Amino acid sequence: MPYLSDRQYGLLPHRCLLVKLKNSSSITRRLNLDYKLNVHRGCVNTIWWNESGTTILSGSDDQNLIVTNPYTQKVLTKVHSGHRENIFSAKFLPETNDRRVVSCSGDGVIFHTNFDRPNSSHSQEGCFTCHGSATAYEVRTIPHTPNLFLSCSDDCTVRLYDLRTKNQCLKDQCKDDVLIKSNWGITSMDVNPMNPNEIVCACADSSVRLYDHRKLSTQVPLTISSSINGLISYFSLSDRRKQDQSRITSVVFNTHGTEILASYSSESIYLLDPKQVLSQEQMQERLVEHKNNKRIKTNLNENQPVLNNTQDKENKTSPVKRLRLRGDWSDTGPESRPSNEEEEVVVEETETVPVQSDSSNEQQSPNRNLQNFFMQRMSDILTQLVTSSTSETEQTDVTTTANESSVSTENNDHLVDSSTRTSNNDETDPSHVFDLIYGENERLHTEYEDEDDDDDDDDEESQTTTNTTESSRHARTFLSSKWDRLRKCREAERSQEENLLKNIPSLGLINSYEGHRNARTMIKEANFWSDSYVMSGSDCGHIFIWDKFNGDIIRIIPADEHVVNCVQPHPLNYPILASSGIDYDIKIFSPLAEIPIDDTERINRTVKRNHAMLEETSSTIRVPANFIFRMLTSIYRLRHPEDMSTLDDEDLPE
Repeated sequence: MPYLSDRQYGLLPHRCLLVKLKNSSSITRRLNLDYKLNVHRGCVNTIWWNESGTTILSGSDDQNLIVTNPYTQKVLTKVHSGHRENIFSAKFLPETNDRRVVSCSGDGVIFHTNFDRPNSSHSQEGCFTCHGSATAYEVRTIPHTPNLFLSCSDDCTVRLYDLRTKNQCLKDQCKDDVLIKSNWGITSMDVNPMNPNEIVCACADSSVRLYDHRKLSTQVPLTISSSINGLISYFSLSDRRKQDQSRITSVVFNTHGTEILASYSSESIYLLDPKQVLSQEQMQERLVEHKNNKRIKTNLNENQPVLNNTQDKENKTSPVKRLRLRGDWSDTGPESRPSNEEEEVVVEETETVPVQSDSSNEQQSPNRNLQNFFMQRMSDILTQLVTSSTSETEQTDVTTTANESSVSTENNDHLVDSSTRTSNNDETDPSHVFDLIYGENERLHTEYEDEDDDDDDDDEESQTTTNTTESSRHARTFLSSKWDRLRKCREAERSQEENLLKNIPSLGLINSYEGHRNARTMIKEANFWSDSYVMSGSDCGHIFIWDKFNGDIIRIIPADEHVVNCVQPHPLNYPILASSGIDYDIKIFSPLAEIPIDDTERINRTVKRNHAMLEETSSTIRVPANFIFRMLTSIYRLRHPEDMSTLDDEDLPE
């Protein structure tokens, strides 16, 4: 490092020294866990440094907002946010001495919190319910503007709030403050730090859209065309007519505002150039060429496992659908394995995250492990039961199938586990879920009609079963017809929007990065590490760091027992990294290793497993935990209607 001597003699400013250190491969390869901040009692979904890098704001499933000094590990401020769902995003408002915060949660509620104001659990001050019940994914502040902030949501809007004009809004179906309107849910956004007039948004149609704030207004009538008038350019990953579009979990500018990093679910991370102008046809050709070059480069790496196109298609069209309960994280973390990989007897020598001898962690770990074990077994029972119920012949008894499934889950060699694919969930037909509960074939509904009718009781039972069958059919028909009407209306609106987007130029494609796994969570971040590297969390519990220019993985760091969601480098270019995820803590990483760490073996092994488990993800459906109870109850009701006559739907778990 010759520049160290320049610094010693005053030839290199301190800020330039930090930039050079962070751009150094030697420093980046020395990153290791420094310590943990055990301040929450739930998954930490958002972390954010203040402008000077002296404190960290965090939000969690415990609905608390906490400000911590990461160097002394002391909690400076802790308040209950007022949110009733998991906090997904929280930011300091600029130039407020870190005393005012905006946050959003899974129920779509936005809160403005003033740490100097006395906390009142009954007060609605600072509460904005404008997004309705749609999930709000992110809030963003505008540099040097303490009274303005933005939010994005599944209600297809980006809203601009001005705290000088209102401090709360509790309207139903509110149409105020809408800055951007789309026909697709908006899952992430960012503001250009060097030019706050530029706003980048990630939409559920796999597109990244760059807007000019000066051409947008919250005062004009709410139309799609008014938002497109402010659209500078957009990048689309796939054909808009395809149904299996990849969700974008994170989109962010670099510190200079010259590049955009977009992380796609079950896909790669893409580095985009907002200044390059290409037509959409040229961009699609460039994208195909780039993917082909990536595939050729991967095939040339002797230790890089890659399946050919035929194998990809066979895996993606697998007829077996796996079901996974929400809360089952057994397919995540450094110890996760694809279902077809045999368990190794020899324990692999992998770098593990050291565990502090903290009493709260010691009490928490067994409980969480027990919960994970239980959820994994329940997911397996559900998958085996549904698969068996839809594939067996009409002579197979349902009770026998359930018993066999229960027995099979006791054997670890026959687990059928996979993660859910976080694709465009608003395209899921609810009648399909209904079919999963009651069965797509009519065997379950009609098998009792063939039984002997020896007396009047049997006739009544048969009539009860017939009525249940007819009700099920009518309900399924009603759901399907209603969904068809909504889908046709939405398709017409999206077709109109697509026509308006034809002449909009595309952002340029610089590079892409792969090897990680982004499938299980909706808020997984990607970020820039200096000017030479990019990084991301992963479902395998690691932080991945790539060379920005050639796309090679130079470092993977174990950082969570399950999933790493947040990666936030120090804002002043110090080589310090904060991360969080499913674990209940915040981890701080610093260049502590005596020599640069060579991760080649671990990188090859982890990338291979991630690739295999992403293939399993494509055939996985995630369902809520109460689904299994409703399904089992429905099947039992069809088998034994006489025992279920006194059980109403209200008695089933919600």
